[in-house]
Amino acid sequence: MQANGVGRQSMYTDELAQAICDKIAASSNSLKEILASNPDWPCSETIYTWIYKNEQFADMYAKAKKAQAQKLADELEDIAREKKYYIDAEGNERVDPGFTASQRLIADTRKWIACKLIPKVYGDKQQIEQTVTVKHEDALKDLE
Repeated sequence: MQANGVGRQSMYTDELAQAICDKIAASSNSLKEILASNPDWPCSETIYTWIYKNEQFADMYAKAKKAQAQKLADELEDIAREKKYYIDAEGNERVDPGFTASQRLIADTRKWIACKLIPKVYGDKQQIEQTVTVKHEDALKDLE
């Protein structure tokens, strides 16, 4: 907090760091939203400074973001099932294409986050290339 007692806390403590990381891991919200709902916590710039300067916090934060990515991925099925309908001019029930596009954007963003933070689970299949050099003398010995 500032000297006059007003403002956000900026002093690092293990307890505060753990509380922030626990909240990130359990939430689907962005860091900005999480910090906004906890006005006594530091601002995002302070969090990023902690990540840069404090290796222990950087590791905790990375672990929390991976847990959050898993939560985001787990919620994808619910997002895919959610639909909004409207009644067209002829009285037919139709799926709202604007809502569907919005849900697709949300799903694509979550998939991207999961792919980047947990590539072994959600990443694209990676092709591994290997070059093997065999001397012709060794190949001839194998034939004998």
